[in-house]
Amino acid sequence: MKTAMTTVILAGGQGRRMGGQNKALLTLGQETIIERQLRETSKVCEEIVVVANDSGFAEQLLKMAPHIRIAADFYPGEGPLAGVHAGFQAAASPYVWLLGCDQPYPDADAAEYLLGRLRNGSAQALAAVPLIDERLQPLHAVYRKETGAIAEELLQAGRRRLQDWLDRLEPCAIGQDELQANGLSLALADDIDTPEQFAEENARWAERAQQRS
Repeated sequence: MKTAMTTVILAGGQGRRMGGQNKALLTLGQETIIERQLRETSKVCEEIVVVANDSGFAEQLLKMAPHIRIAADFYPGEGPLAGVHAGFQAAASPYVWLLGCDQPYPDADAAEYLLGRLRNGSAQALAAVPLIDERLQPLHAVYRKETGAIAEELLQAGRRRLQDWLDRLEPCAIGQDELQANGLSLALADDIDTPEQFAEENARWAERAQQRS
């Protein structure tokens, strides 16, 4: 079922730790990461916004999925918080499911669960964020759209860390025990930052494919 939630995918980075390679276009199995994300997020979100600062990549995305919207940073070169601001500005829904383009296991069921926790929690709660291995996971979390304005305040003050933003939000932390008790996989927090991690993930994919054959 579609929800009152927009997906925002941050894909505007330069992928320095991947040697400049676009992490969204890494292939696992038969799909790129971005293809997996678009397929999974469309299960629960009518609107999908991808923050992409490279015009060639943006054109490629629109050919792949004409229904999505593209946003670009208002504060170029200021890191992922600038992407948060741009994506949340573009979002039409009151809630945003935030993803990084290097996360191969987006989970629509988890997003719906986080949305429910946010809606049914304290009226002051601005975000529902997974807490896995004692660390908040700001990517693959659900936020109120108005938190984008807080991101802009921080950017204007020269503070560009996602952690600064989270500190301002005082999010509702959803622990891993609660996630697992509701049948949700902790793999939602996995990401691929380096060629070594990509090679390891590819090896796991190949092993699973061999087991299925």
